[in-house]
Amino acid sequence: MELMVSPLVFISDVILLLVIGYAAFYALRRINRYEEPLNRFLVVTAFSLLLASIGRLMDVADDFAANPESFALLEGALYFFSIVGVTYGIINYIRSVERRIFPLSSGEIRDGNLPPGGFLYLGERDEIFEFLGSCKIPALVVTRSPWKYKEFCDSAQTLWITQASGSGVGPTKLHVILDSAVKFLQSGGRLVVIDCLEVLILYNDFHSVFRFLSTLRDYAVEAGSTVLLIVDQSTVGDRELMMLKREFAPVKDLKELLRTSS
Repeated sequence: MELMVSPLVFISDVILLLVIGYAAFYALRRINRYEEPLNRFLVVTAFSLLLASIGRLMDVADDFAANPESFALLEGALYFFSIVGVTYGIINYIRSVERRIFPLSSGEIRDGNLPPGGFLYLGERDEIFEFLGSCKIPALVVTRSPWKYKEFCDSAQTLWITQASGSGVGPTKLHVILDSAVKFLQSGGRLVVIDCLEVLILYNDFHSVFRFLSTLRDYAVEAGSTVLLIVDQSTVGDRELMMLKREFAPVKDLKELLRTSS
């Protein structure tokens, strides 16, 4: 094969291929090492850089092609999606970090008044961090990822649902979870967040989980406190979701709880 471009152009293409390829490999090796939002950023970045690496490889091949324009459209598409992916990853990661540093974008400090009872939230999970940051009240989060709440909401207590550690509670021990939450409410706790409903349903039948949640809601009403379910609709069937909505009032925006209490 004959080189159809100057040696300087060819060397530049090879260097760019090696740099982008190494960056893609570097990001791939670190996927699943970290929690969100960093892991999501690494996934998007690695995929985008892989697309760019393919584009650069085609550019190097074009340096030997008599008709380098034959793959121009495909190369352009690869670079387009690569740039879009990296841009999305950076913006999304910056927004996540900003939520951590500035939990209230408006600068307003809420008084933390919440209506008693049970509520069900179907929105973005990340919004719970901002919500807890805006409500300066004693809160207990029942979750599979306690480190996330320690990172974003260091004032919230957490109850780790896990089978792999003695420092947590197994997902089948609903009575232990209930006892811990009730003691928290009776000692002055104002908010209990259930952030692992899908895991509880996975390890127990739905009706057992529903009875557990209904009982917890009754204790919260008696204590003048609030229970908030974070629900992923993809993990709950329509019938089960309707049952939950009968006991827990749906809210589309967590700030509705604060408005309701005013």
